[in-house]
Amino acid sequence: MIEELFVRGRSSSVRVKDGKIVIRLSRFLALSQRDKIVEDFLVWAKKRLSKVSASTFKMPTYEDGSIICTHNKTYEIRIVLEERSKCSVSMEAGLIFLRFPENVRDVEMKVRFLTEKFIMEDQLDYLKEVLDELNQLHFRVKYKSCRFKRMRVRFGSCSSKGNLNFAFRLLFASREVFRYVCVHELCHLKEFNHSAKFWDLVKSAMPNYKESENWLKHNGFLLG
Repeated sequence: MIEELFVRGRSSSVRVKDGKIVIRLSRFLALSQRDKIVEDFLVWAKKRLSKVSASTFKMPTYEDGSIICTHNKTYEIRIVLEERSKCSVSMEAGLIFLRFPENVRDVEMKVRFLTEKFIMEDQLDYLKEVLDELNQLHFRVKYKSCRFKRMRVRFGSCSSKGNLNFAFRLLFASREVFRYVCVHELCHLKEFNHSAKFWDLVKSAMPNYKESENWLKHNGFLLG
């Protein structure tokens, strides 16, 4: 499925999202330019999709009754519209309740934002457990903090101060892929680069790391 959108800026872009090829075209383009750009974008998208491997992960949807599966928990969304002045999120009997004022606007966007925020906070202990296990086994280094973030380009990052950040969308990849990114960022606490020494560290902790790295290279864009 192809979705074409026109944007106000002068640049055009293409991405594959939720099984659709989404093409954003600048309103400033001439008709002949649009046809050429769309053709080039479709060639790129088809090449990208041709390298996708069989996957079992399922990206979440954010609507009433949706079930979101992470590595260690399942969340079910309940949306309630009622007389109130502010939005709220709470976990009750294993369900995420999102309560909104009856006249709220952009409900879909707010549901996604608040649900992701809740899950990122709820999954922090899981992130720490995985990091601490891998760190104790292979590195025994100190890091300052860790957290999940909405990261569209990267899957992880390590600051010079020892802060480790991980893309929220990794919770929908396989556990092995997630653990690889954790190993990758922990290695940066010893080698703040991508030198041969760095990759030797990665390999010592995860000998088959290239499988996860290649999966992210060819399939990571499907995570959003």
